[in-house]
Order: sequence, then structure tokens, then C-alpha cells
Amino acid sequence: MRGMWFMAAVVASSWVGTEARAQDDWETPVARSGEQYLPYGQPIPREQALDAPPQPYDEAIHGRAHPNTQPQANEVGRNRARLPERAQTPRPGGQIPDIFPGSGDRGFWIWSGQGIFAANDAQTDLVIPDNAIGTTIYAPTHMPAGNACVETVTAHWRYSGMSTTSHAHGFWDHCGLDGATGWQNFEYMDATWKSKYARIYDGEERYFTESYKDGNGCWHGLMYNFNLGSWEEKVSPAICGSSSFATGWTMWESHHLMDQAQVCPAFPRIRASGLQLWTGSTWAALDTSNTSNLGPYGLCWTSSTYKFQVNVVNSDWTGLTP
Repeated sequence: MRGMWFMAAVVASSWVGTEARAQDDWETPVARSGEQYLPYGQPIPREQALDAPPQPYDEAIHGRAHPNTQPQANEVGRNRARLPERAQTPRPGGQIPDIFPGSGDRGFWIWSGQGIFAANDAQTDLVIPDNAIGTTIYAPTHMPAGNACVETVTAHWRYSGMSTTSHAHGFWDHCGLDGATGWQNFEYMDATWKSKYARIYDGEERYFTESYKDGNGCWHGLMYNFNLGSWEEKVSPAICGSSSFATGWTMWESHHLMDQAQVCPAFPRIRASGLQLWTGSTWAALDTSNTSNLGPYGLCWTSSTYKFQVNVVNSDWTGLTP
């Protein structure tokens, strides 16, 4: 997540439906690279581990994405918790994460494209300790390049009055053309959420998400629903417009992590993999031609207590913490 002031530093430093029945006659799409993808329209039981990822969403291939199957789970506008506002002070005071810029970041800047696809570790076993109350961790978080409106964010946070760490996924609107800049969709990673969107892949509980711009200049936020075997629109309506963020990012980000802690807290490792950007006509892997290093920023990263491991050149990374 990035505040507007941060863009200057970047320049200076270089989407109510019912779950549908599966389709039985789909062939398994295969990537140009030869990678096997999941059969589209085929449900995957909760207990079944994946042997391949879903194919990045392409309307020309998959048709329209399925409408949101659980709009009642969206915390935005429900008055069940105070949502963050850009005008509030940086210190988090509510029960939903703040949007202010991170103080401990590591990842990659993304310099081209107009969409991003990623496999993400859910890591709901991450615990923010008592001596780091007030901390928000956005990891992984991904923002497309190309003046994007929609960022896809994994959030882990613990604020004053919270006895445990909370975990959620959200789509953040960086354009606010409807006057509602901020969270457009924000859902806790509870058992119902996991039964739809998370499966074991490469040994970890993971989910797949995408943010992209369509041919009409509108930005979408999607998640892969394994009970449907199809992509689901979480940001609806799509957000038509542009932000000031020409540059995108993929990263591990924290806020207020070391405000009280004297030693960098130990957290489970968090991985993002299969990272691809949408060119407007095809999906391409992140690599050195379209990305550059982001960070390290913040004591735990600059001291090398936390380490950033690149597993496949700039398209597969893991935050080792420690």
C-alpha cells in the first residue's frame, strides 16, 4: 500500500451470485511456456492439493468472471469496524488496517504492463507479538503498473484492544473516482473464505489473485474460486480511470513494526510466486526487463535480519522473517 507522497520518491529513485455448477467439457489450457494449468470450470475439493495453478484470467479465453459469491462478507460499509481514511493520523486506531506508507518494505518495482497475477501464501498462522501491537503487515501485496486503480493486498494486523492477530484480503482503490478511495472489498480469511479461495500448493496454503485493466480502461479485482473452478469478480463495478501511480510493485510491506519492539519479530516466511503482468494482449512473467529492486527499507530489512529470497528471477520471491 502506498500513500500519494510516496510516488515522488519512486520517481526520484528511478470486482451477488450463486455458486455455479462445473462445466464438464473444458480442456485444460496450457501456457505458451508449456506449463499445465487447472481445468477451467472444474471444482477442486478443499482437501485436494493442487498440482498446477489456475490460468491467469483472460476474458477472451474464460468469458466473463463469476459475480462475487459472498458480498455479505465484505467489511466495507458494514459498520462492523471503522475503515481507514487517508486523512487520519499514521498511528492505527481502528480494527481495520491503515493505509499509510510502509516503514519496512522489500520487493520489486514493476515498470510496465496493466495487470498483475500472483499466487500468494495466506499465512494465517502469522502472529504479531505483544511487543509489536500496532503493527500492520501487507504481504504479499501487488499493484500493477500503468496508473492502476486496484491493488490486491494480503493483510495481517494487530492493534490496541485486539487479543490476536487478524488476517484478511482486500482490494484497495487508488483512484477514488466514486469519492470512496480506499478499501473496495475487504474479507477476513475465515473458514468460509478458505474453503472457496485457498488450497495447498507447493506445500503451503495459497490463494490466487489478479488485478487488471480491460479494453475499456476499467480496473478489475479478481480471486480464483476453487469451489467454482473459475475466476470471481470482487471489485464491482469495475473502476474506470487512472491513478498517479505509473509504477507498480510486488512486495512484503509493514507499518509500525519496530515502534515498540526492540528485536525484529520472527514471522513465518511469506511467498509470492508465478508473478505475471498483463500487457493488454498476453501475460508475461516478471523478470529483469520489467522490474527493479524495491528496498530494502526499514531496520529489519536493512540489517539483514529479514532476508529477501528470489526463487525464480523476479517472478517468485519469499520474505524470510527471519
